[in-house]
Amino acid sequence: MTTAPKTRFPGLPADAPVALVTIPGAWNAVTLPAAWADRVLDILGTRSGACLEDDAYRHMMWFIPPGTAEDWPDTGSLDVRVQPTGTHVTLAGPTGHSPTMRWHRTPGPAPLTSAHELRRAIERIVGPLEKAGELGPVRPCRYCGTLFQGGILLGRMEFASGADRAWYTCAQCWFDTGGACPGHHLTAVQGEPQ
Repeated sequence: MTTAPKTRFPGLPADAPVALVTIPGAWNAVTLPAAWADRVLDILGTRSGACLEDDAYRHMMWFIPPGTAEDWPDTGSLDVRVQPTGTHVTLAGPTGHSPTMRWHRTPGPAPLTSAHELRRAIERIVGPLEKAGELGPVRPCRYCGTLFQGGILLGRMEFASGADRAWYTCAQCWFDTGGACPGHHLTAVQGEPQ
C-alpha cells in the first residue's frame, strides 16, 4: 500500500486548485494591501518565503511561523492583518491558481517568511507600525507611483458586484498640476534598516 506524499506546507488544498482552508497550527499568515505589497516583496527579495496574491480581496499573503507576529500593533487604516491559527483563508494549491489568485513565490522547501524580516520590510515603506496607521491608508500615486498617505481622490469606479476601485494622487503631483492637497510621500529607506 502506498501513501500520497505529504506536503511540506500543511493546509494547502490538495484536491482543488483553490479552496477555503482553516489556518493550521503549523503557520500563521500576514496580509497586506496589494496596492503596495509588491514593494514589500521586492525589499524581502530572497528572504521571502511563499507569497500569494489574491486579486479578489486585493491583498498579498505571506506565511510566517505561528505566534511570531502576536505582538504587532494594531495598524488601523494600513490594513496590515495578522491571520492566526484557526482563521479561514482562501488559498491556491501548491501549483494551482485561478483567474484572480497566483503565487509570487510558491511554497517550496522553506515556505515561511520570518515575521521579523517581514515587519522590517513593511516598516521600510510605512515607518514604525506603532505610528504608521495614524496617517491613513497607504496608496500609490496614480501619476508617479510613489507611495503616500493622505492625498486627493481622483476617481472611483463601482461595479455591480459591490467591488470598487479608486485612484488617488499624491500632494506633489496634485501641486504640480495646479492643485493643492494634504499628504506626503513615503519612500523606502535606502540600504538596510537599523
